[in-house]
Amino acid sequence: MPVSLVERDEELAALDGLFAELPRARSRVVVVSGGTATGKTSLLRAFGERAVEHGALFLSAVASRIERGLPMGVLEQLFRNPDLPSGDAERAMRWLDAGALNTSAAGPGGSGQVTSVVLRGLCEVLRGLAERQPVVIAVDDVHYADETSLRCLLYLLRRLRSSRLHVIFSECRDLEAANALLRSEFLREPFFRQIRVEPLTKAGVARLLRRSLGDAAAQDLTPAFHEATSGYPALVQALIEDHRAAAAAGRGELGSGMEFSRAVMTFLYRYEPPVCEVARAIAILGKAASTTLLGRLLDLAAESTAQAVNALTKARILENGDFRSEIVRAAILDATPSGERMAMHGSAAVLLHNEGAAPTDVAAHIVAAGRIEAPWVVPLLREAAEHALANDDVRPAIRHLRAAYRLCDDERLRPEIASALADAEWRVDPSAVLRHLPDFAAPARTGRPELCDTFTPITYLLWHGRVGEALGIVDDLVRTQDEAAESGTAASVDLDTPRLWLSYLYPGVLKAEPVPAHHEPEPTGALPDLQEATMLAAELVDENESDALTTAEGILQRSRLSNRTLAPLTTALAVLMYNDRLEQAASWCDSLLVEAVARRSPTWHALFAAERALIHVRQGNVIAAERHADAALSLIPPKSWGVAVGLPLAAMVLATTAMGKVERAATLLDIPVPQTMFQTRMGLHYLYARGRHHLAEGRFYAAACDFRACGKLMNDWGIDLPAVEPWRIGAAEAHLRLGDAAQARELVDEQLALLEPEHLRARGMSLRAQAATSPPESRPALLGQAVEMLQSCGDQLELSRALADQSRAYEILGEPERASLLSRRSLSLARKCGILERTTEEPPCPSTLELSDAERRVAALAADGYTNREISRKLYITVSTVEQHLTKVYRKLNVRRFDLRSALRRDAASPVRDPAAGPGRPRPGGTGT
Repeated sequence: MPVSLVERDEELAALDGLFAELPRARSRVVVVSGGTATGKTSLLRAFGERAVEHGALFLSAVASRIERGLPMGVLEQLFRNPDLPSGDAERAMRWLDAGALNTSAAGPGGSGQVTSVVLRGLCEVLRGLAERQPVVIAVDDVHYADETSLRCLLYLLRRLRSSRLHVIFSECRDLEAANALLRSEFLREPFFRQIRVEPLTKAGVARLLRRSLGDAAAQDLTPAFHEATSGYPALVQALIEDHRAAAAAGRGELGSGMEFSRAVMTFLYRYEPPVCEVARAIAILGKAASTTLLGRLLDLAAESTAQAVNALTKARILENGDFRSEIVRAAILDATPSGERMAMHGSAAVLLHNEGAAPTDVAAHIVAAGRIEAPWVVPLLREAAEHALANDDVRPAIRHLRAAYRLCDDERLRPEIASALADAEWRVDPSAVLRHLPDFAAPARTGRPELCDTFTPITYLLWHGRVGEALGIVDDLVRTQDEAAESGTAASVDLDTPRLWLSYLYPGVLKAEPVPAHHEPEPTGALPDLQEATMLAAELVDENESDALTTAEGILQRSRLSNRTLAPLTTALAVLMYNDRLEQAASWCDSLLVEAVARRSPTWHALFAAERALIHVRQGNVIAAERHADAALSLIPPKSWGVAVGLPLAAMVLATTAMGKVERAATLLDIPVPQTMFQTRMGLHYLYARGRHHLAEGRFYAAACDFRACGKLMNDWGIDLPAVEPWRIGAAEAHLRLGDAAQARELVDEQLALLEPEHLRARGMSLRAQAATSPPESRPALLGQAVEMLQSCGDQLELSRALADQSRAYEILGEPERASLLSRRSLSLARKCGILERTTEEPPCPSTLELSDAERRVAALAADGYTNREISRKLYITVSTVEQHLTKVYRKLNVRRFDLRSALRRDAASPVRDPAAGPGRPRPGGTGT
């Protein structure tokens, strides 16, 4: 069965009944009626094939709108059929030629009558044919047939009723027949039969899809295909072809392609010309396409426009004046030449503006038109962008502002438009703003700038690490302010806020240029939240915790998310996080994430996802941390993050390292980062995370370097706050691995001395590190304090590590029952956090922490490939002593020399054992975060 004959069983059964009667039946008239492109032609072909199989002579013709005025055009097609015996064909053509001469002589105003002599001659030809075999005459699209041919066919049919002459027509009921009177005469024939053809149902579309694309595709695609095609077989088949092509090219989405676009236009061309033009205009205008507006756009009479809309509605292409499917709209627009399409959009924009349409509706047409020369265009585009942004429709707003910037020839307005455009593009891709900076940063360098005009470019420059340019704007602000003050025309501009903001984001940049210690926000300032954020940054540096927390909560409660509140909000979250208010920080960050997603800003979403990942790390939930950090890096690419890329990368590296995914972490560390990142707090987080990864990989020297680099920056900037990053703990662990327990103890003592009582997380981690450097009998008490503090701060992963250490401490002291209880609790927490655990059935994995300091130093050098003699020279000990140490190392670690390097790396990786893990009980994680 042909594809287009799906769901045509009843129609074919009716035709089969006629075929059975052909050899003996008197003449029949059958009309196959249906909408455009419903498969009527396929039914006629099927009828012809079956008629020939039953011994009939099948004579067919296709009527055409173009040939409607050609007298006897349809009859000529019928009698030129190659299956007609040559003698009968010659006689018929002679009669047709004679009839053509008669109709031509009548002239353009003739009645289309053919002389009776000609009609009798054709009648005798057909009678002779019908006596030899049944004759079936088929005319497709009879509504386009010329009048002369129809008159002749009606005459012949009535004269040959008793013969085996049968006529089958197809007609489109959506189109008005040119010869309605003649058509009605055919319907009066006694053996008339009508067969109606409807578009395919969903089940019919599903059958086509199963046949062409398989069962799975049919189940997934049937609703969308039926909606897009309204069940018209030709459109379904075209969409199938486009889907195949898209799938072959790796595109899985359903959309309009070349075949579907052609099929839609072929469908429309079957109607009278206004229908196609009206469909195109509706595709341009969309929901605004009233009959009146369509008529004005196309310069059509109201009646013609209404008839065209009615025809498209009856054909189920339109619904309530608009397309039922956006795919059909796209197909029509794709088939419209670009120049014509732009001109129609331009006309539509002018018409809609004159009608008082909404700015957003007019703006879309201005953008599509490319250029419209009118004074109202740029203001309207800016107004439309404001409306779009108010509804968080960011991408349309960007299109409107780009068009406004391109069309604006007022140099005074262009910086304002560029600034608005940069703000909108920032919400989607921060890297996009760079090309606009020269335009909207210019007012900061001339005239009398206000802070609200200059802080935005400063923020964008700092995001991308262009500190020198940001400082240049600040210097220009100072200079223009001083010059204006001398002339007595200066307005007050808050210059402390951008300086404070610079000092917070880039602590070392303005170190030599002190800023006010007590910077109060101006009550009438343009950016009060930003001014409070700078004060918050100063309070954080001054370790004024109480005031900082109060300010942070105020910002979070008061500020609605926007580009200008993004910096204050993230600063407030950081203050909560650094002060171990992890539950509060998580709650606020979750709320901001929901808002960022709802308001369709990838940049906001990514930034708060990165902040949430860091909070998750400090809560010990590394699975969630990895998920949020991965989302942050997926929403905007690393190159668009600027110096802030350190946030998601640090969180992701810490999470994957803690889970034992060291190769994944190494891949993340291969992502290029801007060097200016290391002048920011994001660089501190990155260095600390990289140090933890080096520890897990067994690169203890590299780890120590990263931790100390982190510490040096914090010291240089005057923000050596353990709550920001506890770099001394990481450095102490690195030195402990290198066999320098004394240095490790010194670093831990320094850390503890710096901590305030409320810094629970950092204090808990420090006490755990102190226990690792203390005698076995001192460890349980220290670890008990660490457990208590880590429970209070909410870091479940660090808590599980402290419990594992405590378990091992009791095991060493000969209290296996307490050790076992603590170990089970530790493992339960570790699994909850998402750490990859070894099972307790595995054999114990010895730890380098069981080695003495001297043994650890010798083992580290041996693992790096030094010979015993070289080790003796480096450590100023005898070769014999080296050998004795190595013998003990091999016994304690249960390895041979060539296994030393992997044993040391394994011990540093997650999970890893230490003196606090009992036999067969691994320490969860292995590295602090």
